[in-house]
Amino acid sequence: MIAAGAAALALVAATPLVGEAAAKKRQTETLRFFDKPVSFTYTAVDGTVTHHPPAGAPQVGDGFEIDSIGFAGNHRRHAKRPTSSAYLRCTFVEGGEPDCYAWVAIGGSMLRFHGNEIIGGGGRYLGATGRAVKNKQVPGGSDLVVKVRLP
Repeated sequence: MIAAGAAALALVAATPLVGEAAAKKRQTETLRFFDKPVSFTYTAVDGTVTHHPPAGAPQVGDGFEIDSIGFAGNHRRHAKRPTSSAYLRCTFVEGGEPDCYAWVAIGGSMLRFHGNEIIGGGGRYLGATGRAVKNKQVPGGSDLVVKVRLP
């Protein structure tokens, strides 16, 4: 096995343009999911917990949590079985948009987000960077596209 690995390494070194192109191709991954929420919890700054959005405008310090499952594809055409699961936690801050963190489990690996940016990961995504380039609300959930740069 070590000899096969050394032979492959020698082949890549002997053909740097092919090796570099192949490496670059392997380093970027595009993930497309239809993300379907399964639970929603809203916590007001006073500690009141509900499972629906507030009647009025959110207050600074209010937060919400969403658990969801993801299906490879989009809302119109996607896998029949879930491919991922996610947990999203957002807190409303001064200035409008909530400050959000998300954890997405895919197989035995995980991606962590702050806003749309990948800030960490585990398993095959250890050291990954990238961002969500699309997050569109659609009937029943969201269509997501994430570009992941693997180390």
